[in-house]
Amino acid sequence: MTEHHLGEHIRRVRRRRGIAQADLAAQAGVSVDVIRKLERGRRHTARMDTLIRIAAALDQTVADLVGKPRGLVVGAEESEMYRLRRAVLDVIPAESEPPTSETLRIELGENWGLYWAGRYAPLARALPYGITAARAGVRAACSGAETVRAQEVLADFLHLTASLLAHLAHDDLAALAMHQALTAAYASDNPLVAAGLSASRVWLLSRQGLTGEAENLAMATAREVEPRMGTANVDQVAIWGENLRYGCVALARGGRHAEARELLPRLAGAAARIEAERPSRPWQARVEDKKGTAPLAGLGFGATLAGITAVTVAAADDRYREALRLEAQVPAFDSISPAMRSRHLLTVAWAQMAEFRSADSVGTLLRAEKLAPEMLAHQTIARTIVTELLPRRSRQRLPGLASLAARMGVPTS
Repeated sequence: MTEHHLGEHIRRVRRRRGIAQADLAAQAGVSVDVIRKLERGRRHTARMDTLIRIAAALDQTVADLVGKPRGLVVGAEESEMYRLRRAVLDVIPAESEPPTSETLRIELGENWGLYWAGRYAPLARALPYGITAARAGVRAACSGAETVRAQEVLADFLHLTASLLAHLAHDDLAALAMHQALTAAYASDNPLVAAGLSASRVWLLSRQGLTGEAENLAMATAREVEPRMGTANVDQVAIWGENLRYGCVALARGGRHAEARELLPRLAGAAARIEAERPSRPWQARVEDKKGTAPLAGLGFGATLAGITAVTVAAADDRYREALRLEAQVPAFDSISPAMRSRHLLTVAWAQMAEFRSADSVGTLLRAEKLAPEMLAHQTIARTIVTELLPRRSRQRLPGLASLAARMGVPTS
């Protein structure tokens, strides 16, 4: 892998575009000192919202800016991305007799299981068949009820595909898969399917630095699907809560910290309603409860994710000690998927890094890697933390950091 240094990349792109440091700073809404320190290597990273603004000013994605690799980093075997692209573009011939929607839902649950475990390589190999079979199921449907079921399954397969592609830094293909998923969701005539997709759309927009658009979509969807807490079923509340959660995070990462904090009590209220009817249980038990059913969106929502969101909001506002205090209060950590746990630990590692608790940050990164080994190299925040910690080895022993960087493909010098 070609070595990639954030400051060098910023300088190279800035010069290619003919932008002075002061102009880049003005366009990104940061001080020119930040740009100078990054380009000179005196700073090795910056806050995520700063990176988002610099990337936008340079017409880059944050993934491009920090050198995130495209495609599978671990476990690639047989042109997985080529086959996945063909499946999204609908050019793979289907079998003459497609599986039933019920059979495909079982396979869909197994595929989501791979995603929630952060096992991206086997998932990338499995999805082309599922997408192609689900499309064939839609075409073969003979009645209105069969069409609705088939469209729900197709929407969820494409939803999962878009989520995976975003992690693999194939943003345009992810956007296409998400657009197709929405088309299928609307055709299914099940409002929960479309509302569940909205939360992932918000996440995709946020990843691309479109935080304003992400905020607007999340809050608009939350208003549309806001349930009556006394009469709504648990799935409705969970999907509403998911949209509220993503909206809260988008507000925080967009710098609207006070508004994000104002949403936290509503989020906690939705979580309490969920816990009253579907108390926290180990993740695998929750998955088994929903086996063979759709939609799966919102499955993880509850008190744990509400607590994690409070940590994320505090960290985005540079209230790192508060974030670490709140992290100690997050309940039932085993009630969410390994990938969700791993991603939360990256927020914790960021706060520890910012507080110069470098050894603790490395330990937290290693915990995150243990939970979802294949996932870590695809996480922009993980690469950013490792890049910031590496120079600290000159002042402090940080066992395990260099080998972690090597596994992630982050240059150590």
